[in-house]
Amino acid sequence: MNYQQAIQSCSPTKQKQEEISSPITISLQSEFEQLTLDTSPKLDPLTNQHSGILDFIDEIDQDEKFKKHQRLSLQKDLIRRNNKNKTNEGQSSPHSNQSLNDQKFKYIKELWLQESPIQEMNKQVLSQRVISINEEQYFKDLQSDNVIGMGVYHSNEASPQMYFEPDIEADIYISSLIDSLWGNQIISRKLQKLIESGTPEQQLLIVQKLERISPQIEKDVFGNYVVQKIFDSCGDIKLKTRMFNKLKTHFYDLSKNPFGCRVMQKLIEYSQGKEDIQNSILSQLVQNMRSLIYDSNGNYVIFKMLESYDKSKMEFLIPIVEESFHYMAQQIYGCKIIHKIIQQYAPNYIANLVKQSIANYSVLSQTEFGNYILQHILQFWIVSPEKTRLIQLVIQQFYQLSINKYASNTVERALETLSKPELITVLNWLLFRNQAQQQFTYVASNFVQLANHQFANYVIKKFLILIDQQMQQSILNFLIKNQQEYQALKSTLHGQRICSLLEKQVKC
Repeated sequence: MNYQQAIQSCSPTKQKQEEISSPITISLQSEFEQLTLDTSPKLDPLTNQHSGILDFIDEIDQDEKFKKHQRLSLQKDLIRRNNKNKTNEGQSSPHSNQSLNDQKFKYIKELWLQESPIQEMNKQVLSQRVISINEEQYFKDLQSDNVIGMGVYHSNEASPQMYFEPDIEADIYISSLIDSLWGNQIISRKLQKLIESGTPEQQLLIVQKLERISPQIEKDVFGNYVVQKIFDSCGDIKLKTRMFNKLKTHFYDLSKNPFGCRVMQKLIEYSQGKEDIQNSILSQLVQNMRSLIYDSNGNYVIFKMLESYDKSKMEFLIPIVEESFHYMAQQIYGCKIIHKIIQQYAPNYIANLVKQSIANYSVLSQTEFGNYILQHILQFWIVSPEKTRLIQLVIQQFYQLSINKYASNTVERALETLSKPELITVLNWLLFRNQAQQQFTYVASNFVQLANHQFANYVIKKFLILIDQQMQQSILNFLIKNQQEYQALKSTLHGQRICSLLEKQVKC
């Protein structure tokens, strides 16, 4: 007997199998399959009621349960499990997802059946409430991923429905953001976005949290932007007022801080058109203006006030600036404040300030913003001995000022104020050549030297535009007569442009 025959002798035949499967065994087998596969609700033989896993709260106790349970909160581990299921949805099998859903379903029901004391709902609304969905659908909505955390029941008589407010996890999230805001640019941007497009409740929570850490957070490198956003984008005036009142006693301290002064500038912008807020800011800072003028950060605040407030409110600042002129004239932002005052106020208010500006013209003309002070006096100041004196000083140092990057702007503005005889005097000086020096070596005229200079060529260009065609022809004749001068003028790119402009002006 081989191996295959031995196997066949041991296995039961078809006839033997039929004898083993008696009617009794077949009946037991079918009943077992029905018990394991049939998941429909069964009737309890004692109470004659359904008793399955979907047996929820009786309709008789439904209103009582709603009175005692206004809010239903899921614990954090369940929330994390929901989020985890979301991310791994494509990786987990259908059987594992069904098992987790059943566990969540059962857990929600247990929470619902707990007898924990919760605030009762309004009785009048409760008496008129009509539930449009059954309990089974209600629990299934709760276990769905769309609703996570704490839900609050709402009823609408016109169209009864059930929906849920954002959970308390959002409040915890915002609180943790503010706690971690210090020196964090990413969190600062998140909070700014919440202030700009968040709900009123979220904006209120942010303001409440910021109030507790003010004024320190306004001095933070990134925290100050969050506070600025409240006054810039928040639509709730009450929240802006709360934040303003919180900072009111710290205006001077913030004005001297490199980051706090930015918040102060935003406050000054916010106060435009609001007399009470402007007066409140001025009352806090007016006694400390001298200190702010000498502070590199406080200068920004003063300049913003000059830009935003009515000039009648800032007249008190003029005598203080006159006292501090020598310091402010050498300080970049101080020059801007002087220029702003001269630009805004009438001559009778700033006569002393103009005199000091002219007396210090050599310093102002060679600074980035100081030259604008002199330009404004030359362009807009009334004809006076002071203005005439300034023009004379500029012409006397024509060459030295023309080759300076900033002072060349002042020379251009002075040329615009000259009469024709004065322009002829300047022309004679430009075409002058020292014959004594010509015996030893070639020395170009002042015109050629300035025309080839990177800054002075703009002065020459302005001069050629201002003079008439007869004077332009005399310059061209001078160059043609002295070919060495002509070649020297064309030797640089700046000189070539001046030569082209001159030839074009003469032909016209």
